[in-house]
Amino acid sequence: MANYRKRDTDGPNSEDKALDLFAEMIIEKLETIGKDWKKPWFTEGALQWPRNLSGREYNGMNALMLMLHCEKEGYTIPRFCTFDYVQRLNKPGKDDEELPRVSVLKGEKSFPVMLTTFTCIHKETKEKIKYDDYKNLSNDEREQYNVYPKMQVFRVFNVAQTNLKEARPDLWEKLEKENGRPFVHESEMFSFEPVDRMIRDNLWICPINVKHQDDAYYSISKNEIIVPEKVQFKSGESFYCTLFHEMGHSTGAESVLDRFKPTSFGSKEYSKEELVAELCGALTAQRYGMTKHIKEDSCPYLKSWLDNLKESPQYIKTVLMDVKKASSMITQKIDQIARDIEIEKNEKQEQKEAPKKKMYYASVAYLQMSDDTRLLEELKDKGDYNGLLALAKEYYDGNGMDEQYTYSSPLQNRGDDLLIEDQNFAVVYNGNVSGTYDIMLKYTEEEVRNHIRRYGIGRASSDVKEVAKTMVAEEFAEITQKKTPAFEMPNGEVLYINYNRGKDTLDVGSATNSGLAVRHSFEYNHDKSLDDNLTEVNEKLENMEEYCEAEEMERGGFRR
Repeated sequence: MANYRKRDTDGPNSEDKALDLFAEMIIEKLETIGKDWKKPWFTEGALQWPRNLSGREYNGMNALMLMLHCEKEGYTIPRFCTFDYVQRLNKPGKDDEELPRVSVLKGEKSFPVMLTTFTCIHKETKEKIKYDDYKNLSNDEREQYNVYPKMQVFRVFNVAQTNLKEARPDLWEKLEKENGRPFVHESEMFSFEPVDRMIRDNLWICPINVKHQDDAYYSISKNEIIVPEKVQFKSGESFYCTLFHEMGHSTGAESVLDRFKPTSFGSKEYSKEELVAELCGALTAQRYGMTKHIKEDSCPYLKSWLDNLKESPQYIKTVLMDVKKASSMITQKIDQIARDIEIEKNEKQEQKEAPKKKMYYASVAYLQMSDDTRLLEELKDKGDYNGLLALAKEYYDGNGMDEQYTYSSPLQNRGDDLLIEDQNFAVVYNGNVSGTYDIMLKYTEEEVRNHIRRYGIGRASSDVKEVAKTMVAEEFAEITQKKTPAFEMPNGEVLYINYNRGKDTLDVGSATNSGLAVRHSFEYNHDKSLDDNLTEVNEKLENMEEYCEAEEMERGGFRR
């Protein structure tokens, strides 16, 4: 390694020592790449993202250094812990059996990680509060405090530097399974769905334009990223890694992290920006199981990076802080999109597995030419249907379902056009007679059934009445499975009953080989239960002369 000039101070503090070490490690990595620039930033498929033993991920700056540390020392499990955490593993609970002590192996040296802490002091009372409590204050309350950031250095050990494998074999086995080699895509044109959606739906902080040309760059003046098409790269992985580099640049825009101005491109100062983008791209690629090689356009900056690092290790502090902020922006956005995709897939799977719910539409506001529909018309003409739906919802007065105007389809009249609907509302427009708007509230079939049970169908629409008929048919079929319902008449004759859904009647007659020979039909009363309807039919039959005998004979009754 080339000679490295450390700062000349009487007593470097822990932060200075950590930065000295970080600078040495980055220099060593850059010199290795300088000898063979086709080597990747991190060994292909070697490590997952570093975390502590509690499972919390380290941020971009610390993650970068811990991965380099793991590679240098040969650690295969990128999990770390402080000395205090190791000691806490030896504190048993009340009912826990005593386990072998966990300890750091003799002679092992810790590695620094740098965390920013905040001291919050009240401007008048000088009272200190925790930063978590400060974040929960209102904006006015926060104005009463001064907040002082401070970089603190904590020392950590890799789990391989402890006897965890022998003292806690179950935990060690779990860590080995969790931290196996990440899957590296070997297909030349594999797709990374979260980033593909980011490009397609313009979800990044600036447009990403994929064009058939030869350059990949971020334009400050136009605030856009230009990259060649994926098929122009040797692999899909190369496409995404190049894009991560340019996305790193885009975070430096004045309206975002404000790292550079337009004049800095091509200047000496831009050498640092190129290093930030390179490290940011390498970190992001590593997080998602890809291998990032140094961008060929960045190779001319290698000497400048090395010179700056050897001259002033403080240089690495500003670089790493910028990398931390930039890579966090990128990974947070990608992770958010990945979560959204996973939620969508789960919802689609649930919809696929569960029977599709039948929806009904209840008119809650019908706006005609006599009503002021001007604002609705303006939104419709603009094509702003989301705005139209939001405005239409304001016409709903909060009343429940009106069964008279509840239908299985939102389209009831010739010329009806469903403009837009969401989970709860729909807006139907009819251009005839100066235009009308029907705002409809959506109900599931179960909600319609509950409404029928409570209010009946005295004034219901034909669609609601069909639901009521289905309910009776299902209930009648349920009792039929147990035993065919029948009436035993006073004269001893047995009459069988069937519900005729088409006619909405209870049919009564005698059983034959070809089915029920119907003698009588009684209109079904949906304002009463099935048992009440059967009881009424039984009473009517008993009063018919043809089924009566002498008064002293025992009267018949309904039986199932």
